Amino acid sequence: MSMLQNIRERAQGIMAWVMLIVVGVPFVMWGIQNYIETGKEKPAAVVGDREIFDRDVSRAYERMVGELGGSPDYDEKELRRAALDQIVSEEVISQNADAMKLAVSDDEARELIQTLPYFQVAGQFDKEKYRSSLATQGVTPEQFVAKIKRGLVTQQLEQSVLGSAFATPAEVATLLRLKNQERQIDYVKLPLKPVTRDFKDQEIKAYYDAHISEFRNPEKVAIDYLQLNLDDLAKKVTVSEEDVRKLYEEQKGNYGTPERRKISHILITAEGATPEADAAALKKAQELRERLLKGGDFVALAKEASADSVSSKQGGDLGYLNKDAQEPSFTEAAVHLKLGEVSEPVKTSFGYHLIKVTELVPASYKPYESLHEELKKLAQKNSAETAFYERGQKLAEMTFEHPDSLEETASTLGLKIQQTVLFTKDKGEGIAEEEAIRKAAFSEEVLAGKNSEPVELGNEKAVVLRVRDHEVATDKSMDSVKAIIVGQLRNQEARDEANQRAQALLEAVRQGKSLSEASKAQGLSVTQGVALLRTSEKVPMELLRAAFSTGRPVTGKLSAGEVALPDGAHFIFAVTQVKDGAEAAKDAKEQESAAEFMERGYAQLEYATFVDRLRELIDVEINKKD
Repeated sequence: MSMLQNIRERAQGIMAWVMLIVVGVPFVMWGIQNYIETGKEKPAAVVGDREIFDRDVSRAYERMVGELGGSPDYDEKELRRAALDQIVSEEVISQNADAMKLAVSDDEARELIQTLPYFQVAGQFDKEKYRSSLATQGVTPEQFVAKIKRGLVTQQLEQSVLGSAFATPAEVATLLRLKNQERQIDYVKLPLKPVTRDFKDQEIKAYYDAHISEFRNPEKVAIDYLQLNLDDLAKKVTVSEEDVRKLYEEQKGNYGTPERRKISHILITAEGATPEADAAALKKAQELRERLLKGGDFVALAKEASADSVSSKQGGDLGYLNKDAQEPSFTEAAVHLKLGEVSEPVKTSFGYHLIKVTELVPASYKPYESLHEELKKLAQKNSAETAFYERGQKLAEMTFEHPDSLEETASTLGLKIQQTVLFTKDKGEGIAEEEAIRKAAFSEEVLAGKNSEPVELGNEKAVVLRVRDHEVATDKSMDSVKAIIVGQLRNQEARDEANQRAQALLEAVRQGKSLSEASKAQGLSVTQGVALLRTSEKVPMELLRAAFSTGRPVTGKLSAGEVALPDGAHFIFAVTQVKDGAEAAKDAKEQESAAEFMERGYAQLEYATFVDRLRELIDVEINKKD
């Protein structure tokens, strides 16, 4: 498998960032955030001779937030540190690749570019779209190819390290033995017992004081903002009927199905590389065609005379014509044949072909008139992209140069300063429904009174905002949260009581009592003889994991354990039997999958060690903030 195939088919792993950074950013927005006068900015880190700035960290941070899928369970500072660490690691890898003089040819880079969907029309690479897209961004084809080559070179380095990992047969056998292991357990569940007692005022006060941070009115902000919208710009663009018609022809494949031609062929090859051999092959093809024109059966003749050993068995059938899979001369002849017509001999690098169309399904597209308004809007939007990019650059420049106000930027760009009502970090209305907007509004710089960097909403909107009103978090009164506190106290007491009962039961089992005998004393019944695999769904996941983490039972002694559930209930269990799985897989596919799993784990460990070593060898300076 070639490196390019590997990247296309396996766009994942440690270095997937390469292609995401190079080609994954929204093209329309490329460059909006790139304007900052770097000479006045202190870098967040320096790797070798390359400076990394806060805006670089912010972009990596936003990507990480996006990958979390909206999950609120993360610490912003920790995630930003992780983003910076990722960029530093990426840079030391890239610099090491340069030092090793790893190289990728222009042809390899172009081959990959042609597979990128953004530059395709109806599934095919479109040079005009490629050039116009780059021009919109202010990027030349040469610059873009250089970015792709840099990413591919880094991918080369990754593969050279990852490709060295391997797992021995003994290691694979151990994995299979453990993976397919079966365990038999007895278990008992200790549910929470309701707590109904009343709590004294001092108990409630003590809990309130200890958990005051949980009983607060959340911090809120209201913002002023400027919004640059591609749709708004597009409405002001005038496009001609010719522009709309041209777009229809380019996009027609998206509004129906193209013509489909099922073809068969008979291949005649020359017996040698001489002109005489070629002439003889051509003569034979012409003679065969004459036989077909006089009523000969194509299927029978293909089986008899075709040099294509694969298709001849099917009477010459090649299936539906794939224009990209055939040489141009073959395709040119095939697309102009009528149904049932046999071509003149067509020469390719394989020899001479007699081509026949055996099935013809005409193209079917929605009529131009029914798509006119939709295509007109699309043409307007396409035409507006350059203006959108330029205004985006200006928006970034002016709000950076005038960080304490939006007034001058609004006046220069003809934008309206819009406002929101108060919202929190977790919830807002209108534009504040967007998580990216809330993140920017509560960032340290914006709360300090500065304009935000442009916030990209999809591919077609850019927003710069500043805080208009700020309400700090305030404590709720104890009386207003008394009922909540009582509920939490009761829950905690119930959990503590369940934990005490669980520990007492576990200790009794470890002292020699059977699980049934110890459980009976608490009025609990035991579920016995449950057979489990690591993939079983018979019991809660917490119990399954604990059962497979507990040691094997030894003669005369139970292997007992305990695990708590998120709701506070507990399980006490005893592993009564362990049966190891077979060390050889049932089939070759499972064996191969096990080996690949181990090799992947080893590869990731080796790569992490490799990157850590590079960071020790290359000068890395992290500028810590107060």
